[in-house]
Formats: sequence, C-alpha cells, structure tokens
Amino acid sequence: MWHPRLAPVTTVSVVVPTFNESENVALLLRRLGTALPVGAEVIVVDDSTDETPDIVRAVAPTMPFRVVLVHRDEPAGGLGGAVVEGLRAATAEWAVVMDADLQHPPHVVPELLAATDGNDLVVATRYAPGGDGDGLGTSYRHAVSRAAKRFATGLFGDPVARMTDPLSGFFAVRLAALDLDRVDPIGYKILLELAVRCRLTRFAEVPFAFAARHAGESKSTVREGLRFLRHLATLRAATPRRAIRPATAPVIGRTDASLNILLVTSEAPPIVSGISRCVDRLTEGLRARGHRVDVLSSVQIPRLVLGEYRFSTLAAHRRRVSRLVAEYDVVNLHGPVPTMSDVMLLVAGARRSVPIVYTHHSALAVRGAETLSRIYNRLHRHLSGRADAIITSSTAYAEGQSRAGGPPVETIPWGVDLRPVPKRPARPSGSPLRVLFVGQMRPYKGLDWLIPAVAGQAGLELTLIGDGPGRAGYERLAGGAGNVTFAGRVDDDELAAAFDRHDVVVLCSVTPAEAFGLVVLEGMAAGCVPVVTDLPGVRDLPGEAGIVVPLRDSAALRAAFESLAADPARLRALSRRARRRAEGLDWESCVERYEVVLTKTAARRAARPLAGRVTPLVVAAPAQPAAAQPAVTSYR
Repeated sequence: MWHPRLAPVTTVSVVVPTFNESENVALLLRRLGTALPVGAEVIVVDDSTDETPDIVRAVAPTMPFRVVLVHRDEPAGGLGGAVVEGLRAATAEWAVVMDADLQHPPHVVPELLAATDGNDLVVATRYAPGGDGDGLGTSYRHAVSRAAKRFATGLFGDPVARMTDPLSGFFAVRLAALDLDRVDPIGYKILLELAVRCRLTRFAEVPFAFAARHAGESKSTVREGLRFLRHLATLRAATPRRAIRPATAPVIGRTDASLNILLVTSEAPPIVSGISRCVDRLTEGLRARGHRVDVLSSVQIPRLVLGEYRFSTLAAHRRRVSRLVAEYDVVNLHGPVPTMSDVMLLVAGARRSVPIVYTHHSALAVRGAETLSRIYNRLHRHLSGRADAIITSSTAYAEGQSRAGGPPVETIPWGVDLRPVPKRPARPSGSPLRVLFVGQMRPYKGLDWLIPAVAGQAGLELTLIGDGPGRAGYERLAGGAGNVTFAGRVDDDELAAAFDRHDVVVLCSVTPAEAFGLVVLEGMAAGCVPVVTDLPGVRDLPGEAGIVVPLRDSAALRAAFESLAADPARLRALSRRARRRAEGLDWESCVERYEVVLTKTAARRAARPLAGRVTPLVVAAPAQPAAAQPAVTSYR
C-alpha cells in the first residue's frame, strides 16, 4: 500500500477496482483530478497481471488528491472482492465505486455526492429518464443486461425492485450504513450484494450516459455470466425472508399501499435527544418503505422554555393544525407533552375521520411539581383514550395504558443499529471493572448516587460521557478520584469505541420520565452488561442479560458492579446474552411493526377517500440553487 501524500480531512473516497487497465487508468486519474473536491482520496485495488500498478505509481505524485494503491496477488471474490477491499481502506464518510475503463464518466461523481442527503446509497443509472446505455455496444449485450436486471428485481423484491439499475457498477455509498463482515461477493455485481445484505433501503438515483470503453477488452464474458447466476443463487439462499419485501405491500380496502402520515412530536432533528433520534429513525424508515411522512415539532411550532419547563404554542395554531390534520391518512402523535400532545388529542380526536395512533413514551415527572405531574398524567390518560390505537415501548407502560373498551395497545420497543460484534479487549485477571455512563448531567440522571458508588473503589473504573449544567458539581462530588473520568461530549465513532472498551453500561436515573434507555440498548449491542435502576420500561430492557437495582441506592450499585468484577465467567455470559437481546431489537423490526399498526389503523377508515397531495407545514431541507441540482430520482 503506497501513500504519496496525506490530506488533513478526507472529503470522499473513490474506490476503483482494476484488472489489466494499463491503457485507461492514467487518463481516469487525470479526469478525476478535475472532478473531485479538495481532500478526496482515490483507492485503486489492483488485481492486474500487466503494468497497471506501475502506471498508478508513476501518475500518483502529479494528482491533486491522495492515491492509495492496493495490489492483490490473490484476487479473492473477483471485482466485487476488490471493491470490498477498497471500502475497508476508505477513510471518508462516503465512498464512490466506479470502473477504470472510463465507461463511468468522472464528471458524474459530483452529481452523486450532491444527492446523498438523507440517503445511504446513490446509484448512477443507465435506465432512468435522462440515462443512456449505448456504451454497452451490441444489441445482444443490451438484451442480456436488461434480462439480468429483470431477473434480479424479481428475485429480491425491495429495495432492489425499486432500483432502475440494481446491477450498476457506479454508485456512492455511506460507509456507516455497511456491515462489510456480512458481505461475501462473487464476481462483479457488488451493488446487488451490498443492497441486499446491508439492507440499503434509503437511496436515490442519478441518470448518466454509459460511455463506450476507452481501450482494452470488456471483462463481461460467458464465464462471468455463470458467476453472476451463482452469485444470485448464493445471495438469495443467504437472505432472510423477512428482509425480502415486495416493492408494494397491499393494504386491505385500498389500491395504493402508501400512506400520508403526519408525525407530531415535541422534539425532532436538529434537536438532540433520545426522542428526537427515535422520531428521526422512524420517519426515515417509513419513508424508505414508500410512505409520505411529514413531521410537525417544536422546530416548526416554537415552544417557550423556562428553565426545565417547556411549553408548546400549538394551541395558538389549533385552527391551522386542524385543517392540516384533515389532509392526512393517519396521525402518529408522540407524548405526553403538556400543551402539545393534549391539544393534539383534542384537535385530531375531534376529527373522527382522521385516525390517530398515539405513542406514549413515559409518564410526566417534573422535579418540584410532582403533584401537578400526577394530576396531568391522570388527565392525559383519559385524553389518550380518544386515540384509535396506542403504542408503548415496554410492557410496563402498555399495562398502564390498557383499559376496558379503550383503544388497542401495542408494545413496540425502540431499535438499535447493529454493528459487527466488537473484538472486546481481554480483561486481565484482577483488573478493574470498566463501567460506562452516557447521558446528560442533570439531577434526574442519578449521578448523585452513581459517583459515590464508584469513586475511590480499587476494583472499579467509571467513565462518564456527556455534559450538562450539573457537570461542575459532579466533578466536585468525585473529589478528584483517579478511577472516575469525565470525557465530555464525543462523536458517534468515539461513543462506539467507548462501548467496545467497557464491560458495563449503567443507567441510574431516578425519574419515570426515563422510559426506555436507548444508550443501554446501544451498549448491549456492543456486549456491555446493563445495570439499570428499577423504573417502568427501563427494567424491561435488560431481560435476563443484566442487573436491576433500586433507585437512589449507591450501595446497591456498588454491590452490582463488584459482583460482576468478582465473577468473570458470569460477566462473559451476560455480555453474550446482552448482544443476543439487542440483535432482536433492530430498527428495521421497529419500523416494520409501526407500519403494520399505522396501516391497520388507516384501513379501519377505508371508506374515506384517499388523501390527495398535501401541503405540509413541515419538513424538507433547504433546496439547492436550481443550477446546482442534478437530475435525481429519490426514494425515501
């Protein structure tokens, strides 16, 4: 591997697999030099038996980007294996995969990158309007290409069936969306492999003209065709049936499976919170399944913030909201949020032609206003009975929402992004137990009891990730103990690495407003053993994989940690259970179950005419200037 120069930040990684492309590779690199942004890198993964690698070495120092040459003596997996090798070496957030024969025009790369927002994949397609496949050459090759495309789309369903060119070799992919350990390519159709095995459902397409080969011979032979058929058979056999969805799923009483959904919540991006993250993943997941989802939140309707108290101004917009609600097939309301979810239940509930699915996150618990909180919870429970269906994230809250003659209640846990099982560092005998806390540093998070449980204890180490108004006080509480580390805020990669390094993830909150514990589930997915306080919803999450302790009890927390530190075999067994538990709680399953509830609820009003095109109060990212926008077909 050869690196002639380094860039401080990699803006995009371009992966180019090569096999005997000595007549093309220099010209390709020069054309990429005028097309790529500053800070790009080009990774050439070479299986050649000619002078291709020598030419790459000669040209690389003259390029305005970093060139990485990976020469493979044993070309495992063919061209697809070379692409995977390049993706593993990529250092940018997005990678562009393209051939070296100049049939994939370098000037299209900026158009692919311009279409990445909100997607995991952007495909350069020959078959969408504006595309051109004349570079294939003979009518025979055109016929073979189209037949292979039809065969693949019929075999795998969604998302492949929604792609106009699922066999394209020219695409951009978000590296964080890939699980390369699951990929097992055969031959050269790597896009199909990635889309199916990594479930790349959020994608856009950019039309392009497939150019004629500049020089050399095509690698498309009868032998490659047979490898392609073997690849299809292997990929189909390895794909779980649950992951193979038809392009459209029928809904009883309707001719169109897609829904117009209004999702109403207090917090959504760019607000950073657990609720915001859940709403974002749910929104994108439903859009990827073909539904139109608009989001109404405090981003659109401002709220008043007085210290820890937040008040929505939705009531002042109730007439506008009432008209807006009528344009949707179903409303998914998230609460409770005083002056928002209760007003929405009154507004939407009064319009009985518009069904409402209410997602109940937790009971309201405001510090210093406990009596008012209890009164509000009773009133809000009465209002939630106006909904057509109720969803909770745990059985504990489902029991609280169930009532005779009331709406049906469904328990749907939130999800987690499953990474490959981490290679956890071995814990030497006698070394401290590594405990991780992730969250805001506020009184209700229970740090007043966690820090004394660990500070100064020789067999324990505590890392606290997060920040907040109480941090300075908690640092004083730790008293400079050498086994307590305040790491502050970290990015997603650093957080993932922290989960991988620690033995235990702890949630020690003291308020019932802590209803689920997403960070606990993320830790479990990395093999951390969960230790949580006895709160409704939270205590349901670990199952048999962790320890539940009483609220506000430093001694119980310390005893739980010490018991794990003293029994390495139990710690390892619980770690394996935690990972298995997390594997059953992925985002795909969560979104799928939400889709079922929303569809069934809307179907009960099937006699109502379908909502037409809506004029949303919400949502989209700012549009690019007209001149900068590529011709993009986006599937959300």
